[in-house]
Amino acid sequence: MPTSTWRSVQRKAGTDTIYGVALSPDGTQLATASWDSLVKLWDVAQGRVKHTLAGHEGRVYTVRFHPDGQRLASGGTDTSVRLWDANTGQELWNRSGHSSLVYSVDFQPQGELLASASEDGTICLWKVDSGELVRTIEGHPQYVQGVVFTSDGARLISGSRDSTAAIWEVATGAELARFDVINNGINSTQINADGTRLLLSNVDGSVGLWDLNSLTMIREMEGHTYPAWSAIFSPDGKRIASGSADKTIVLWDVATGTELSRLTGHGMDVYSLAFSPDGRWLYSGGVDKTIRVWGLDVTDAEWQPVSAAWQSAEEESRSAEEAALAQAEQQRLESASAPKLWGRLFGGKR
Repeated sequence: MPTSTWRSVQRKAGTDTIYGVALSPDGTQLATASWDSLVKLWDVAQGRVKHTLAGHEGRVYTVRFHPDGQRLASGGTDTSVRLWDANTGQELWNRSGHSSLVYSVDFQPQGELLASASEDGTICLWKVDSGELVRTIEGHPQYVQGVVFTSDGARLISGSRDSTAAIWEVATGAELARFDVINNGINSTQINADGTRLLLSNVDGSVGLWDLNSLTMIREMEGHTYPAWSAIFSPDGKRIASGSADKTIVLWDVATGTELSRLTGHGMDVYSLAFSPDGRWLYSGGVDKTIRVWGLDVTDAEWQPVSAAWQSAEEESRSAEEAALAQAEQQRLESASAPKLWGRLFGGKR
């Protein structure tokens, strides 16, 4: 097994599972979506929360930045899709077009439309500026776990637990093609920058690389021992990162399918991944309630200050949490002793 030269530093990001992570186009902000119903916006350089976006009722599964970096979308178990201002944390609109939870959202590269995919098997298309529902696309009999626009914004690709991926025409909602992934439920979908390759992470732990022109599988990468929850291309399209229920992140070579590195550090499932715009750093989030930033070159001039800032912020958070717990315990003890003291002073009568 290849050894990893990557190093990481972690931050506790929420009170429960981190389902989604997304990076702003300029790489300065990180968004997290979590079980505790919150979306958080983090300053990457400082490892600190800038805004906590509250509004969802229940788990938040997905979060994505708009191409302009000024807005972001989220979706979760309350069936809603929400748009937020990334600068202020203000909710811009809140819509519900699904009958069940929202697993995935993605913005059209041109920025005009937002797609959402749901457990109810449908995909909704929304106008970003107004929140108007453009259309609902039906065709999957089971959960739609992943949805992604092609680079030209004219097509939409969905991946489902029904073991198929489908291609849809954005302008009409018509199904253009569908292909079978051989009885293997799909957890996530992504395409590369030039729109020629599709990446699918699968329930059996495999990661499939597909040719979008011929709709044939180029190769299947097998290295995870449990479901692969997510898989993404590096910005230059030369590497793939996949996160799994086996607690690891694997980096793959796109040209050969060779495993390059296996990153360990998360204590439980790794649900979501995001590369920095230059591909030097990788961000991850999972069931252990933490987010991690990984750097390949630890001599990178920017790595040390960011790593130190994240460590400092983590230590401060831990100290504050311990102090809060101690105060709560003290209050509990004082509250428990008060009736006993009253009884001793007044013979148990009030």
